[in-house]
Amino acid sequence: MTQATCIPASPGPFARLVTALRDRTQARRRRQRFLRLLDMDDHMLDDMGVTRAEVVEASYLPLSANAATELYRMSLERRRNFM
Repeated sequence: MTQATCIPASPGPFARLVTALRDRTQARRRRQRFLRLLDMDDHMLDDMGVTRAEVVEASYLPLSANAATELYRMSLERRRNFM
């Protein structure tokens, strides 16, 4: 008698849809929290090492991109070019 191998079934279309919707909702919430940076005054943003223009530019990225990571990259690049 041979032992059957158990191969996990791939998720069905409904499970994939639910996962995609959940991921999209989480991305929108992250972006909404990110956009709260625009409520801060320029001095607060400067203390954080970013400019308002960088925050706006990062906010235009697609939801699939991590705006906070891109903002950090832009800030580092600006400071590196300044030196």
